[in-house]
Amino acid sequence: MQNLNQLLKILLEAKIDFVLIGGYAGVVHGCSQLTQDLDICISMNQKSIDQLRACLKDLNPKLRMNPNHKPSFLENPKSTDGLNAIYLETDIGVLDILKSVNGVGPFEALNSKAVIVDLFGNPCKVISLDHLIQAKESMGREKDKSILNELYAIRDKLRK
Repeated sequence: MQNLNQLLKILLEAKIDFVLIGGYAGVVHGCSQLTQDLDICISMNQKSIDQLRACLKDLNPKLRMNPNHKPSFLENPKSTDGLNAIYLETDIGVLDILKSVNGVGPFEALNSKAVIVDLFGNPCKVISLDHLIQAKESMGREKDKSILNELYAIRDKLRK
């Protein structure tokens, strides 16, 4: 069962230091397109990973990139050395955890310009609209083109 709102609420209540990125961030900024996963950017260090493991422990988090082998996130990866991304499936939804965002840079760059919004009674850092546009432009994926058109329209409306 997919419940991205509940997954995000769990991360927020655990006080994980992250910036919300991707499609869900687009929705927060006003996009109408739905997303199938939750994307966050964090400082990929042992403390952050330990905090994520603690808050996700009851959700059966598994690494999802190999359909034939899905080890538990609670035990893998063993180290954060060289780790750039973690792709998880949980009992309530898919969570992608990134160290940096294409076209923008690492967590620190996103964090410095993130906007803070109230979600589910908690403050949530969300990638800035300009950074989200940069990220989507740099991806060059077909699926991002319609989202980009919406993001441009939102930016234009805000600048008036």
